[in-house]
Amino acid sequence: MDSFTSSSERPRLAYVACLLAGLAACFAVQSFLIRRTGGRTTKSESNYFSSIARLQSGIRGAPQVMFLGSSITGRLPDRSRGFNGVANLGCDGGSAMETLRAMDAGIIPRAPYLIIEGNTFYRAVGAEETDVAKAMHKPWFRRGVALPNLSAAGRPSSMAYTLLMERKMGASSPDIEPFPVITQPTLSPRPQPTSKAEDALLEEAVGILRRLTTAGSKITLIMFPPGAEPSSPNRRLPEELARRAGLPFWDLANAVPPGMVRFTDGVHMDPPSATAAVRTIFKATGYPSALSPE
Repeated sequence: MDSFTSSSERPRLAYVACLLAGLAACFAVQSFLIRRTGGRTTKSESNYFSSIARLQSGIRGAPQVMFLGSSITGRLPDRSRGFNGVANLGCDGGSAMETLRAMDAGIIPRAPYLIIEGNTFYRAVGAEETDVAKAMHKPWFRRGVALPNLSAAGRPSSMAYTLLMERKMGASSPDIEPFPVITQPTLSPRPQPTSKAEDALLEEAVGILRRLTTAGSKITLIMFPPGAEPSSPNRRLPEELARRAGLPFWDLANAVPPGMVRFTDGVHMDPPSATAAVRTIFKATGYPSALSPE
């Protein structure tokens, strides 16, 4: 009887051994690819997963600088691309308000330096809470922060999209020179016309920015290339936000000489231009030397 039981158990034990070996191999490959992509997602198969992946990887550790904004921000290089201490919290299809609200509520950490993209701030006017904002409250979001293999960036489809996108767009080096800009960040002196709905958003955002400033964060609002028309809400709202909050505002899009910025699709900067933009911002704002490329 014992001999029969032993022989019948062998296939089962062999199956379990093969299963565990297969899982270990998959885990090893996944870990290698996470290191290869730097633990962040350039672009996933959806705006939602792109955003979650950047947020989970971006808030790990204690970054000194955080970029907040949309997919325009999401293309900027961070510590995974050679910029020590820099985190990218760009939310595809969203705006900086998603991360500002989470930061104000203590759901995600704040950094000593916050760079806020103004281009898409208007998207938060009268908008309901986004799926990305809701996700930041979930336990699985925190698990993905603590364990990269369980994060959105660890999904096979996410890593594949990142590698394919970077192969298509090309690589960039952190030692690219800054743009030769013709202006610098300044305080906005002129009030901008706003609607009642816009005022409600502005007052909420001003409160958040003042609390973050009081807590010790240095904040700059920036219009990234491609910029926007002065009369559009894309430009009016961030400039008025900076004025009400008493923070520096910079139209980087118009500060760079024409023809120097290149795009992948007319909206998102290509890797060399995105790197030059980050270097330009650091030079203009006087961030510490510890934030220079590794």
